Amino acid sequence: MYYEIMLNRAIRIMKGFSEEIKNELIRGVNIDSRTLKPGELFFALKGENTDGHKYAGDALRKGAVGVVVQNKTGVANEILVNDTLFALGELAHHYRNNFNLPIIAITGTNGKTTVKNLIANILSTKFRVLWTKKSYNSLIGLPLMLFEISGEEDYLVLEMGTSNPGEIKRLCAIAHPLIGVITNIGPGHLKGLGSIEGIRKEKLTLIESLPARGMGFVGPGVDGIQKSNVLRFSFEEIRDIQITESGSSFTYKETEFFTPLLGLNNVYNCFIALKVTEKLGIDIEGQKRAIRNIEPEKGRMEPIKIDGLLIINDTYNANPASMKSAIDFVSHLKRRKILILGDMLELGDESNKYHNEIGIYAREKSDVLLTLGPQAESYGGIHFDERDKLVTYLFRILKGEEVILVKASRAMKFEEIVKKILRRL
Repeated sequence: MYYEIMLNRAIRIMKGFSEEIKNELIRGVNIDSRTLKPGELFFALKGENTDGHKYAGDALRKGAVGVVVQNKTGVANEILVNDTLFALGELAHHYRNNFNLPIIAITGTNGKTTVKNLIANILSTKFRVLWTKKSYNSLIGLPLMLFEISGEEDYLVLEMGTSNPGEIKRLCAIAHPLIGVITNIGPGHLKGLGSIEGIRKEKLTLIESLPARGMGFVGPGVDGIQKSNVLRFSFEEIRDIQITESGSSFTYKETEFFTPLLGLNNVYNCFIALKVTEKLGIDIEGQKRAIRNIEPEKGRMEPIKIDGLLIINDTYNANPASMKSAIDFVSHLKRRKILILGDMLELGDESNKYHNEIGIYAREKSDVLLTLGPQAESYGGIHFDERDKLVTYLFRILKGEEVILVKASRAMKFEEIVKKILRRL
């Protein structure tokens, strides 16, 4: 946090109230008392698994200048607000407005993290760029990213996630992006957003929130946009696509590109990044270099090669579209194909339908289908109720030259299956 904010000023911005507090300089913000540094302002957020109000005292003992709460805890230096999450966003919005920094915001059902990484890496060949780290794409993570702005950046590239109506609108109100990118729209977070139409409306909020001088980028199937400052692109602009287990190549504007990222979806992700960055002044050589040198993120179509075996660790998340894409990639490889698939979560009333569809798709395109999870039983594969049992069976049937895809929604913790496999190899 580089721009100085005095505590009394922050209280006014958050519309908070404090009976007695010193007007000190805020040296940062924190939501985790375990990592808090002296001089930081602590926000007591309520989550699914814990309540930050329990740790207000810990934060003060570690040197917090104040604790922002929505329920009184009785500790000193307490700042009472109506909603601690909203207050965090308001303070981040104020902090962001101190910098004349163009922000690129990316959303979509699939690919937003990869597209964010690609755009940021390509822009970094010419500009100073700050971009979303970890999975800081929520009403908590995005404000924390804004506090990372130093004023020396040329661009900030943000990822925007959503699982409930209105979240994208709120994220845009906090960050004020100048450029918006929608990678695609498909079934994901249906439990909160209700339907594909609900997802479409939520994602389109990003484009609708852009200022008149801003610019939007949308791919095929993203309809319902009336703004003139939106560039639509078609994947028909790319040709000569070659997909291998070592990466992908394609031709765009008579130039051949190569990326170590796996699968057709990542070719599309590269293309989206090319369209955005060419509008921002990056030449083809810079684009080629950045795309060639990028590395896959852990858990996102991450290849792990051990001896003759190829493991595709795609355990970060799953929905019907990303499941089909990953299965398609594996199905084209000239190896014996083993799929280890788990539940796709947050699909609401359509969950059974989508799990049945993916099961049919997976069985047709694999040699062996192993499943784990209550909903994954619908896939119709060889089903297990414990990770250890699944891994033990896997090693009984392994021949050593297979490709193994491991994929499920994040909450299923399928990365533990990958770890168990690697320990036994």
